[in-house]
Amino acid sequence: MGEESVPSDTKAAVAGAVRQALAEHGYARLTTAKIAAESELSEAGLYYHYDSKDEMVVAFLETAAGFLRRELDALDAEDPETRLRQACDHLFTDRADTERRGVDVAVMELLAHAPHNETLQEPLLALEGDTIDALTEILEDGVTDGTFDESVDPRATAAFLVAAADGATGFYLSLGMDVGESLPDAVGRYVDSLLATAD
Repeated sequence: MGEESVPSDTKAAVAGAVRQALAEHGYARLTTAKIAAESELSEAGLYYHYDSKDEMVVAFLETAAGFLRRELDALDAEDPETRLRQACDHLFTDRADTERRGVDVAVMELLAHAPHNETLQEPLLALEGDTIDALTEILEDGVTDGTFDESVDPRATAAFLVAAADGATGFYLSLGMDVGESLPDAVGRYVDSLLATAD
């Protein structure tokens, strides 16, 4: 069955099962049996809807992209500075959040495989691109209303934050490197540096 024919509730359930399996096993050790263990569907049931493991991973990535964008769009603060700080809280995962940490590390694995796996490229581009777009909008609002310095390039800054979050997944979440201070505090100081200063 083509992916476009998969019922939305089934796709959501498969995406949830992939998320749980990725969090526990990572991409390298992910199998359809491990996905089925987190799902109400059997392996045969999964293959009725999807032709491969990677297509199931794509269902997860597409769902994750939509969810993250809705989270960022729903930030309740009105001022751009607070919205950007809240967005960074979403991007830079707390080590104590073991499930989210596992998912973020698995997505990092997927990014590493993407240059050699065309199936993963488009949904990963959408996931990263949607995040950059949401941050860009916050930064544009802040430059326009004078919250952020006029020298701030909204899209380049948004891309830098996403790249920093991706990098932090590698050395901070995956390897547990001691960075000498709280990473969220460091990110907060970076946001401070973007603020406009009174003349």
